Amino acid sequence: MRCILSLPLILLAGCVTTEVLQADAQDAIGPYEEPSVRAQSYAHYLTALVHERGHRYDEAVAEMRQASELAPEAVVPTLKLTQAYLRMQDFDNARIMCERAVKQLPDNPNLWVMLGEIHHQLQQYDQAVAAFEKAIALDPESKLGYDALIAVGEATNDLVAAVDIYRRIIKTRPNDANLHYQLGLNLARMNDAQGAAEALEKALELNPSLPRARFVLGLVYFESDRNEPAREEFKKVLSQEPENVRAREHLVGTLGRLGDYDGALRQLKEILARGGQEPRYLIELSYLLLRAERYEDASKVPPPKGGPVFGMILNAAARKCLGLPYELLYKSLDSVETDVDAECQAFLSELIYLFGEEDTGHYLLDALDADTRSKTVETVRARILIALERYEEAETTLLRILETFPPDKHIHYYLATVYEELDDFNATEKHLLAYIAMEPDDPDILNFLGYLYAVHKVKLDEAEILLRRALEMDPNNGFYLDSLGWIYYARGDAPKAIEFIRQAILAMDNDDAELRDHLGDAYLLNGEVDRAVAEWERARRLDPTYEGVQEKIDQHRE
Repeated sequence: MRCILSLPLILLAGCVTTEVLQADAQDAIGPYEEPSVRAQSYAHYLTALVHERGHRYDEAVAEMRQASELAPEAVVPTLKLTQAYLRMQDFDNARIMCERAVKQLPDNPNLWVMLGEIHHQLQQYDQAVAAFEKAIALDPESKLGYDALIAVGEATNDLVAAVDIYRRIIKTRPNDANLHYQLGLNLARMNDAQGAAEALEKALELNPSLPRARFVLGLVYFESDRNEPAREEFKKVLSQEPENVRAREHLVGTLGRLGDYDGALRQLKEILARGGQEPRYLIELSYLLLRAERYEDASKVPPPKGGPVFGMILNAAARKCLGLPYELLYKSLDSVETDVDAECQAFLSELIYLFGEEDTGHYLLDALDADTRSKTVETVRARILIALERYEEAETTLLRILETFPPDKHIHYYLATVYEELDDFNATEKHLLAYIAMEPDDPDILNFLGYLYAVHKVKLDEAEILLRRALEMDPNNGFYLDSLGWIYYARGDAPKAIEFIRQAILAMDNDDAELRDHLGDAYLLNGEVDRAVAEWERARRLDPTYEGVQEKIDQHRE
């Protein structure tokens, strides 16, 4: 449970109670009647105020509790107790008092917001949303209510809810550029490129001097291959923020995708001139020089210390294009002390992301020597083939590596990935077990094998052992938690499946269609059809191409 309040509840409680506490406290409790119950209540109330002013909060709470118990219909003690419990972060007792307060003042929207925030602190998210919706129903202009709903959406990693709330708020404040920006940002996180672009364009129409909105709009264009508008947005960002390295990096990629290699090189050299020291910049420089057919220059780029393999492969490609000897570079690669897998993760992934999967992948494949017997080069070739989803060719290459060279855990992992895509359970399991035999404590591989068993509903006890081991090493990993939830789903234990999949969603960096689909299936197993359909709807909105979700919605929607 969090200790820091998502909204300033103490201040909020003060605002809620001001209108009541401005009235005479005795009138709120009742007129003084000498030895009556109300008189006793009033005496405890006054004593509580004295303790509170002396910062003796425990004594103040005890006296205020007495006042409230003697006169439970009195509003002031209830509100003061709520304030006190919030100050102490005793949210269970604050909830009890606040629930009493909303019964006494049911038409006060701020009280409903406060109750919702208390539920939020207790991680009772459904009750929190219901309270915030009640506040908004009482006051459709309630900024507190909308802001609180957004906070719950963020806390529960519910992008769909956040987007819907922003759209509701925009109806009340259509000319607020920041609201359109926030909507666009959340739609971008949902991979809704069209919706994100429309919202961000509107934000910039209302306020052209929002460089962050312009950068995100450029990213949306870039990631949906709208390269010409992306180029223009990144240029505009740099005109306002010339030190924005990320905008310049993406401009390099955009110009490369458009075939303007000289322009891309100018921007990359600007990054280097401004102090860019990362090894990937030299790899990108070599690649762009090759694409610009400046082979002499490409052959002279020194391989970076953090990327010797990719640097030497690109140097060899340049020498090959110049008609110069290059075979020795390939032969020397297997003796270079480096982590080829880490280089592929860092440099191959970056080149493909920046300059486009198909174009870059095919160019790099053509640049590699087809006749080499270097394990390193063959490994890079296999990784490129996997990136291009040419799994049968990747399988052939990887098996050749296993037959020719000593065992390598990474080759087993790549083969497991390939066989999973080819829907070959036995081969996938075989290579994951081979990896674990060589590296028994890799949590990602333990998760991979455990989830494989869960999906196929086999060896579930063993799968749970694997996932428990992975979670010991990384307790808050959303993927591992989802896999454990899926094991319980395969066993037919719906409550446990729901528990762990919900934890997984909270632990993820972003909302995830697959996890929402899993949660929907778990709710269906638990007999909660409406909640299942709601989660499948979320999954569909997060990824409209996700297979099977629409069919389940159509089948189970009333």
